[in-house]
Amino acid sequence: MEEVVKLLIKHFKPISIFLYGSRARTDFLKRSDFEIGILFSKDNYVGRSEIKKVVSKKGFNIYPFEYEEFLQGKIDTPFQKKIYLRELILAGKTLYGEKVVEKMKAPQISIIDLIQDLRFNLGYALASIISHRNGDKVTASTEFYKSCLFATRTLIILKLRVFPLTYDEILKKSKQIDLGEYKELVEKAYKVRNGKSEYEDTRLFQNISYLNEFIEPLLLESFEKNSNLTLI
Repeated sequence: MEEVVKLLIKHFKPISIFLYGSRARTDFLKRSDFEIGILFSKDNYVGRSEIKKVVSKKGFNIYPFEYEEFLQGKIDTPFQKKIYLRELILAGKTLYGEKVVEKMKAPQISIIDLIQDLRFNLGYALASIISHRNGDKVTASTEFYKSCLFATRTLIILKLRVFPLTYDEILKKSKQIDLGEYKELVEKAYKVRNGKSEYEDTRLFQNISYLNEFIEPLLLESFEKNSNLTLI
């Protein structure tokens, strides 16, 4: 990683470089990618295609952000923005330059944020079925466990009003909630993530039901009762 950081500094001279994702936490695996954020001023912004010409090392995913917009929480990402930012700020570690993520305040999370996040993960769950049908079990596996465990995180936030950062914490906190018939599904997803089990195709479909028929009604019910309540 040090070599990659040195290349980024030499070629682009960014304001800040930071590590996030599982490699910045305690639950990374040997196969986990390095997720690196890099902050540029608006006038000196460099896109991903230019960065890839300099750093194309496998296992490194580098995401550029505009410094000024990043400070305002304005990021171009397919993920639910507030949840993505909260995880990034709480777990991110500066590798070079200004300590931006350490100084930022984590955004509050409301019920609508959870609904948006769940719908994203429902799409991810569907993608796991498509990947499986196409014979891509590696991608299907990733999409399965991420959609299941991150959707479980939305339920944990709703019920317990805490924000688990790691997969280990998600599993631990999930045991404080009555998941009914889906308890074993969540445990299975955790084992798949850690490479201790393989998914069965029936689990992919059960995962859709878990998100669609178990978690979403609870979120909608809470919204109807409490409107867009801030949870954390």
